[in-house]
Amino acid sequence: MRNTILFVIALFYLILFQACVVKKTTSHPYAIDQDSLLNTIHYGLKIVDLDKGTILSSTNSHKFFMPASNTKLLTMYAGLQTFGDHIPGWNIGESSNSIYLEPNGDPTFLNAEFDKQQVFEILKNTEKTVYILLPEATAFGRFGSGWSWGTWQETYSPERSVMPVYNNMVKFYREGNTFKAIPSYFNSAIEQPTEDILGTKYSTVLRVEDSNTYQVKKNSTRNSWTRPFTGMNNDTLAYMLLRDTLMTFNPKIEISFTRQKPTDITFSPVYTVATDTLLGKMMKRSDNFFAEQTMLMAGKIRYGSFADFGTIRKLREDLFEGILDQGKWVDGSGLSRGNLISPDEFINLLTAIYRSEDFERVKEILPHGNEGTLKGLYVGYEANIWAKTGTLADHLGLSGYLKTKKGSNLAFSFLINNFRGSANDYRKKMEEILIWIIEHN
Repeated sequence: MRNTILFVIALFYLILFQACVVKKTTSHPYAIDQDSLLNTIHYGLKIVDLDKGTILSSTNSHKFFMPASNTKLLTMYAGLQTFGDHIPGWNIGESSNSIYLEPNGDPTFLNAEFDKQQVFEILKNTEKTVYILLPEATAFGRFGSGWSWGTWQETYSPERSVMPVYNNMVKFYREGNTFKAIPSYFNSAIEQPTEDILGTKYSTVLRVEDSNTYQVKKNSTRNSWTRPFTGMNNDTLAYMLLRDTLMTFNPKIEISFTRQKPTDITFSPVYTVATDTLLGKMMKRSDNFFAEQTMLMAGKIRYGSFADFGTIRKLREDLFEGILDQGKWVDGSGLSRGNLISPDEFINLLTAIYRSEDFERVKEILPHGNEGTLKGLYVGYEANIWAKTGTLADHLGLSGYLKTKKGSNLAFSFLINNFRGSANDYRKKMEEILIWIIEHN
């Protein structure tokens, strides 16, 4: 009898133990910290249930990582909290015979991607004298702190500026044997190609680093005819480009620039594009230029001046108190290798957004599965994930929201640093883990 009782007790604990093991296996398909791909690199992961306030998974979530373009989540939030429904791209003041226009850093001005150009329409049709207000000095550089020095030639990092025009880039096209530019102001800056270059299938236009001189060179695989221009030695270049363009539409216009804002004229904002339109393009394709200009605009509109470090410092004290604890934030785009943010801090931000009235807007702004920078990933899960990607050499990140098959609302931040090999292998690993979470929670 005694042996029978001991057997029953042993059997009971065995069944209980097995039940616990099954439950643990159901929660995690495998031990992530023992994954053969992930255990060779530095990664952090945090997943939380936003409604229950519980942590589903946490590995190195308190540690700091280079977030790459996940940084744009901070910039997006600053824009949402600053601009309202539309971007106050300019300030305008008028007298009986003059118009004063003060730029706020709006990257959509004379940008071919945006058809509606309210400010340019005003200038095309006015008979008043126009003054463009340019600041005497700014508290930011052409490039962000910690950017790779070689990016000055790349279209993914145009120079930051007070008054962007043409996306701060120049496009070239071939007309017969001659290369021309848009805007045409740069036509005289092109060193025309020799016959051997004209005879090749592909060519590229390169800028001389410290000037706006452009050279046509041979290229092996494709035509590359777009380059950033530089305001390095001329802070009035944007004004000159505007004047040159405007003269073709309104040749009698009187236009100049001034450094002094008149005190006897009332200024009001000119609203240009919808905030969600600008931020949607910024997030879905990870547009670095839009992100940097959004940061500068936030500083100008909230605090009255153009700055990068000053704006970030004030935003941390203002909007990001309780969100960013010890993380290092230095630019708007995430191009900088000086950014260091933890998964915990991204979860703080995502939670704050979820609890705000902007959550549904943010779901439209972020790429969903198989869209934008998530194209080809999370196919079939378009209604289950909204997230911002991040990519620098040997660094990946993905932070955002999950809607599980059981209806749970989750936030996650998955940051990977210092890997070697194919970035796609790590993207697929992240996808594998997050899809499992969607399916089983």
